[in-house]
Amino acid sequence: MIKNSTIKETAKNLGINICGITDVKKLSVERERLLLRKEKGNWPQPFTNENIDELTNLALHLENIESTIVIGLNYNNLSSANRFLSAYITKEDYHFVLEEKMKLLVHEISNKTGRVLKKNKNYKIYVDTAPFLERAVAEKAGVGFIGKNSMLINPQYGSSIFLGEILIDIKIEADKPLDIDCGQCRKCLINCEGGALKAPYYLDVNSCISYLTQKKGMLSFAERKLIGSHIWGCDKCQKICPYNNISTDISKKSIDPALEYFDKDLEYFLTLDRKNPPEELKDTAVMWRGSRILVRNAIIAAVNLDKREYFSLIKEKLSDNSPIIRFYAVWALSELDYNRAETFLKKQLNIEKDTRITDEIRIILQGGN
Repeated sequence: MIKNSTIKETAKNLGINICGITDVKKLSVERERLLLRKEKGNWPQPFTNENIDELTNLALHLENIESTIVIGLNYNNLSSANRFLSAYITKEDYHFVLEEKMKLLVHEISNKTGRVLKKNKNYKIYVDTAPFLERAVAEKAGVGFIGKNSMLINPQYGSSIFLGEILIDIKIEADKPLDIDCGQCRKCLINCEGGALKAPYYLDVNSCISYLTQKKGMLSFAERKLIGSHIWGCDKCQKICPYNNISTDISKKSIDPALEYFDKDLEYFLTLDRKNPPEELKDTAVMWRGSRILVRNAIIAAVNLDKREYFSLIKEKLSDNSPIIRFYAVWALSELDYNRAETFLKKQLNIEKDTRITDEIRIILQGGN
């Protein structure tokens, strides 16, 4: 047994902004919600574990589990984020930053309890990889409350927090959930760029710009237009949230240097060497879906912003080894300046092997005549 206050004080000394603790009782309410959504065909969503039992029962993930420690690290970058990258794209991959903090916290717990704690036997650590509903667990631990935009919101730090969880076989007094919610506010619902927030607490992922920037493969014309200038992620529902606008100066000054914003513009991604991406980019969380999707999104953003000055840069993508990049280059050139692109498209038609691209070129050329 270890005191709740001891865990929190230790976490604070390690530079962890928020720490909450909860028990391992089943998430019964969330389970019923998921079953209802599945029945209506609104679930599962991409990147989500499809096993409802695993999502709502922490006891399935660690034998002899007694408690769950939830931590939150502040990344209040919303005011400095540009139009291309979400505020959560930080100079270092937050997964590794949180994991290191939690390893240190477990080490300190081991020292204070006099127990040898073995990974996967006595504890497990999760950052974004949790097979359970981490926001629901964080809410239960008093770390914040789930807003109408489905984000976890902390009264001091807003929704600009990275979450991590430690499942552990030590009994710790649990915290109580916060007695707070969004009240009558509907700003996120009204201002969602993609119209993805169909109702409070209901996100239609197929209209979510953040998801579309991470969706691999070919995007429909409507999806391309919906992305707008976003190369990765979308912060609209967070930027408009009053809790993010009133978050204290303390929260803005308490950002770990590793979690400062990765401020890069459109040209950075249009000139990206996919075979040899820069080390600074490899260090970020944005690379988890690969470099191709970043270049694809940059090409789409250039079209949506009518950036004709990047015509030559995009033309170089006609020789990219990825047919997806070549496809979007063909489309983008015709959108930016058809008259200038026509000659290049005809040349590409003679050498291109991918039928999706040759079909697209023919459609473009027929439409231009």
